[in-house]
Amino acid sequence: MAPFLQNGVLLPDSSACMFSPTFSFMVVCISLLGNRLTGSIPRELANLRNLTSLVLENNRLSGTLPAALGNLPKIERLHLSSNNFTGEIPEMFANLTSLKEFRISDNNFTGQIPDFIFRNWTNLEQIYIEASGLSGPIPSINATLENLEYIIISDLNGADTTFSQLLISATLPKLDR
Repeated sequence: MAPFLQNGVLLPDSSACMFSPTFSFMVVCISLLGNRLTGSIPRELANLRNLTSLVLENNRLSGTLPAALGNLPKIERLHLSSNNFTGEIPEMFANLTSLKEFRISDNNFTGQIPDFIFRNWTNLEQIYIEASGLSGPIPSINATLENLEYIIISDLNGADTTFSQLLISATLPKLDR
């Protein structure tokens, strides 16, 4: 019987955590919160096909986001806030249709908030885009986002930072008004 590891958590001041190839197809959660990690996100993380949660907040990671992460079919939680990421949000992220939580606050991204966030991510429950480096306009919010509970978008670059057609009504019943 193969070993079964579902979660890998590296806490501050703990020893290194490494996954062997045997485990890579079974990993469902990686949490590296607040570890002062530097460097970029390895595109090889996209090989973890069963990954549902990737939490890399509060580190010193930099560079662009690997487009290959858009091929993670089961990812539900993607927390990337408080790093030094740059570049645009990859278009391949439009494929992350299982995504429920997306946090990219406090980074140095460029470009506009992608339309696909509110068009394709129909399971979205929470989105945090504060001081991300992105600019407006803020895309129209699709009425099919019936699970949306929290949306925090602030401190955008540029002049066009208003909600274009925010549908806060019965069509978004869980959104805190």
